[in-house]
Amino acid sequence: MGMGARSSAREHVVAFGWWAGCPDVARAEAELRDLALLRDAVEEEIAAHAREMVEHEGLSWAAVASALSLAPGAAWGRYGR
Repeated sequence: MGMGARSSAREHVVAFGWWAGCPDVARAEAELRDLALLRDAVEEEIAAHAREMVEHEGLSWAAVASALSLAPGAAWGRYGR
């Protein structure tokens, strides 16, 4: 992944702010809560897409693992439910 893609992804993270500005939550905690929301959403999307690629597109779990920089067993264990 090039620096442009990484930079663009980082900009999306910085721009996201569900908890930001909430008067009941400190700024630092709000930032962490927002990052946790993003992490969970991204993990759900990766899992759904990985299963779709394996089940409907014929991609192997080894290919999924390679694309995601994971060991094959880790990819299946994480996303193959």
